[in-house]
Amino acid sequence: MKILIVVPSYPKFSGVDFHRIVEPHKVIGKYKDVEVDMINEIDTAEISFLMQYDFCVVNRFLSKTGDYSSLILKLKKARLRYILDLDDDYVLPPWHILHGVSKQKNHALQIVEAVKSAYAVTTTNERLAAVLNAEIGKTKCGIIPNGINPVNQFEARQVEFERPRMGWSGSITHFEDVLLMHDAIKYLYQSESKFTVVHGGYDGTDMTSCAIAGILSAKGTADANSFMTFPATDVLNYGTFYDNINISLIPLRDNRFNSMKSNLKMLEAGFKKKSVIVSHVNPYIGLIEHSWNCLSVKHKNDWYKNMKALIDSKDLRETLSEQLYEDVQEYHIDKVAELRYNFYKSIL
Repeated sequence: MKILIVVPSYPKFSGVDFHRIVEPHKVIGKYKDVEVDMINEIDTAEISFLMQYDFCVVNRFLSKTGDYSSLILKLKKARLRYILDLDDDYVLPPWHILHGVSKQKNHALQIVEAVKSAYAVTTTNERLAAVLNAEIGKTKCGIIPNGINPVNQFEARQVEFERPRMGWSGSITHFEDVLLMHDAIKYLYQSESKFTVVHGGYDGTDMTSCAIAGILSAKGTADANSFMTFPATDVLNYGTFYDNINISLIPLRDNRFNSMKSNLKMLEAGFKKKSVIVSHVNPYIGLIEHSWNCLSVKHKNDWYKNMKALIDSKDLRETLSEQLYEDVQEYHIDKVAELRYNFYKSIL
C-alpha cells in the first residue's frame, strides 16, 4: 500500500493536519506493507509522480487554487483515488467569527465538491458522517477519531501548585463558549476560594483574545496570583500548556456546528492526567461520565459548583484525572492509526 498525504501547512503544521493527517500516517508508515510520502499540494504535481500511489489523503480542501475540475481530471488521468478527511461541519454558521471570510471564499461549495468526488471520506464522529450522507449523498465514510501520542508534549504530568490552577486554552473562535463561564468565574473571584485561572493561547495583540482574557480575569480585576496567561504556541508544543494547570475547563455551546467537532480537548486533558469540567454536549457525550471521569455541566450554574468542588478537593481532582487517563487510552495514536489502516484496507 503506497499512500500520498497532502499537508499544505508543511513545514509547519496546522492542528488539523497534525492530528488527522501527519500523526496517524507516521504510525501507519511503519507497517511492513505500507509506504507513506508527503507533499504540500497536488495542484502542481506531475501525473507521472501521482501514478505511483494507490491513493492520497487530504484534509478538507482538495485544491489550493480552487480549480477542482482541472485537478479532478488530473487525478483521473493518474488513476489516483483520494480520501478526504473532514473534522468539522462543512458550513460555518453565521455567528462564527470566520463566517464572512468563509462565505467570501466559497469554502462550503469547495468542500462539497471535494466530498462528492472523493473515493471515500473519513470523519471524527457519526453525526458528521450522517450529515455528509443526508446532505451530500456520501455513503462511503469511515469514523476515525483523533488520537494522542503520549510522549513529549502529551506525556502525563500531574503537578501540584500552591493554589489549584484552572485553565482554558483555545483559539478566538471559542469566545462565545468561554462566555458560558463568565458568571461562575466572577463569583469565584468574589469568594474566599484561593485559585488561579490560566488563559492558554493568549495573544495580547488580538481584540478577541483580550476579550477572552477579560472574561477569565473578571474584566482585569483578578490579582497577579489569581490570573495568568500562557502564550499561543505551535502545534508541536501547545500541549505543554497542561503542565501549568490542575483543572481543564472545556466549555462548549450546544449547536449543530459544535456537535460535529471532535472530542480532542478531552483527550488531551485525559492523557495529561488533568481533572476536567466540561459542557455536557456533543462531541463529549459518550466519553464523559459525571463524577466518574469528569464533572459535567448541564446548566450554567453548574460551572460555579463544579469549579468550587475541584478547587476545594485535591482528592477529587486526582480521582477524576486518574479515571479519565484510563478511559482515553482507547484513543492512543497506535490504536487510532490501526483503525484508519483497517478502513483503508476495507475499501481498496
